[in-house]
Amino acid sequence: MSTPAQNLIAASVRTFFRALLTGDRDLLASVSLPHAELGTLVPTRPPIATVTPMLSEIGRLQLTCDALPSDRHLVRAFFGGILHTLVAQTTPMGPRIDLRYLIAMHAADDARRQVARAFYRALLLGDAATLFDLSFDARGVELLVDGEPPAGERAQLEHIAAAMGLIELAVGEPFVVPNGVQFVDARHIEMGIAVFSGLTTNGEIPFLLRQRDGAWKVIPFHFIQSASLTRGATLTP
Repeated sequence: MSTPAQNLIAASVRTFFRALLTGDRDLLASVSLPHAELGTLVPTRPPIATVTPMLSEIGRLQLTCDALPSDRHLVRAFFGGILHTLVAQTTPMGPRIDLRYLIAMHAADDARRQVARAFYRALLLGDAATLFDLSFDARGVELLVDGEPPAGERAQLEHIAAAMGLIELAVGEPFVVPNGVQFVDARHIEMGIAVFSGLTTNGEIPFLLRQRDGAWKVIPFHFIQSASLTRGATLTP
C-alpha cells in the first residue's frame, strides 16, 4: 500500500511526464527544483495529437520509491515501455524533481565526467587495466575485478554506463558511502577533490576525483570498501 508521501511523489512524477510530453515549461517548473537550463528539456510544444496516446498512459504509470539522504527519494517509473530513474526532493511545497541528472544526460561530458564514466564502465566490464589506470591510488583496486561479464551482456552494460547521469555535487550535498552518509565540505575543496554523483536504477553512486600529474583520477577507496564488504569484511569506525 502506498503512503501519503509516495502518493504525492507519484502525482508530481505524473505531472512531470505530462509537462515533458506537452512541452509546458511552466508546468515542468511547478514540479521541479529550479534549474537555469530547465527550458532545454521542453524546447517546443508538439501538436497535442502527436502526444495524446502517451498522455493517456500517464494515469497507468507504475513507480517505486526508495528513501535517499536529506529528504530525497529514488523514483523508478515505468512509462512508455521504458524504466525512468528520477530523484525527488521533499520541499515545503511538495515533492520536486531534481532535473540535474536528466539535463546532464543531454550534455557533453567534461574531462572529469569522462573519467568517472570510463571508470564505471570498466567496473561493470571487469576491465582491470582501465581501473588501475584511472585510479588515483591503485592499492586494493584488484578487489574491484571479479571476472568479465558474459559476452552477451557487454552491450547492455556499456549502455548503462553511457546513459548514467553524472552531476557535480556542491558543498553541503550528501553522498552515500559504505559506512554511512558524508557531505561535500571545505575539506574536499582544499584538497582539490571534485565530488560527482552518478544516477543508476540502483541508486546514486559517488565518484571522488582528484588530479594526479595533470590528469583527473577516481579515488577508489569507497569502491574498494564496498567490494571488501561483499567478501565478508567489516568496517571499523
